[in-house]
Amino acid sequence: MSSLLLDMAQFSDIKIDSKPGLKNIGSLSKPEKSEEFIKQGKISFEEMLTSSMKEVNELQIASDDKIRKLATGDVEDISEVVLASSRAEVALRMFMELRNKFVDAYQQLSRISA
Repeated sequence: MSSLLLDMAQFSDIKIDSKPGLKNIGSLSKPEKSEEFIKQGKISFEEMLTSSMKEVNELQIASDDKIRKLATGDVEDISEVVLASSRAEVALRMFMELRNKFVDAYQQLSRISA
C-alpha cells in the first residue's frame, strides 16, 4: 500500500481495504454548507483539507473505474479515460506539493523553537 494513501487516510475519515487497489471511502459528498461557509470565510482549515483529500481520492477512484472500463471494452471514447487519468494525476501532484510545503514549514518552525 502506498505511503501517500496511508498519509491521506491518516488525516481524513477514508477507510482503506486490505486488498491493494480497493478504496472504500463511504460518503464523498462535500459538507453540506461548505460553499456557504467558504463565501463567509467560516470554513476551518481542517474541513478544507479533509474535503480536498476526499476530492483527490474521488478523482483517483473515477480514474481507476475508467481504466477498468477501458480494459473490459466498455469505453467508446478513449479521451474520457485520458482526461480522467490526467485530472487525477494533477490533483494528486498538487496535493503532494501542498503536503511537502506543510512538512517543510513544520520542520522550520520546530528548528526555530529548539
